[in-house]
Amino acid sequence: MVARPRLPFDKFFTVCEQHRWKLESDIDWNGIRRDLVTPDELETVRRAALVEGFSPTYAADLLDLYCDDPEMGSFLSIQFYEEYKHFHALRRYLRLNGIEISDQDATRGHENRTKYTTKLIPVLKFGVSEIFTAIFYRNLSKRTEEPVLKALCRFISRDEYRHLGFYLSYFEHLVRQEKLDAAQVNAALERYQHQGLDAIEDWVEFWNLNGRKYTGIEPYLVLQRNLNRIVGRGTRLRAIAERTSRRPFASKFQ
Repeated sequence: MVARPRLPFDKFFTVCEQHRWKLESDIDWNGIRRDLVTPDELETVRRAALVEGFSPTYAADLLDLYCDDPEMGSFLSIQFYEEYKHFHALRRYLRLNGIEISDQDATRGHENRTKYTTKLIPVLKFGVSEIFTAIFYRNLSKRTEEPVLKALCRFISRDEYRHLGFYLSYFEHLVRQEKLDAAQVNAALERYQHQGLDAIEDWVEFWNLNGRKYTGIEPYLVLQRNLNRIVGRGTRLRAIAERTSRRPFASKFQ
């Protein structure tokens, strides 16, 4: 199988610059229709904001691991800039709808750090999570009737799809460079947990009540298709489904 060239950071950065949206001028904050957003949507947005707000801790954990890789380190600096931008945009949206995320809420759990021992683990943890996140925001944008939330989620989803593209490229590079096979990838996938578990204590309950209805099985199909392309046949996703939606199996991806 011939590997596709690794996505260089300068190309990724150029695309980011072309599609970067402005918090002040591209979102019509005065156009919010509070009568059109539902309580369930607001609670979903609040939980999503808390995950996005965990970005400084994610970045601190990962930049140390990838300090010997200029391409990946540069990508992470852009990704977590954009993720924290998402947090502040969602936080503002909630505030304008009468819901406040305090600084204490936004920083709860940030003292808990993760020490990664291999580069494969975080690439899967954050790369797979980007699949769920990109689809989640895309579908929330389609389903909500509130126009500002619709626009905001559409912008965020596009950012997440760009992040996903880089992660997939880096994952393929890692598989080729370290000659990883399906058994090794499965061993890592069996320890998977969405990054949201770091940020939200009741992540599994949130996922089952709110998150899953916005994604369905599509993330698993996207992931399996890319695993087949990059690793070959033999990868299994059952563990991901269990560790995302069943509390006894949910634990942090160390």
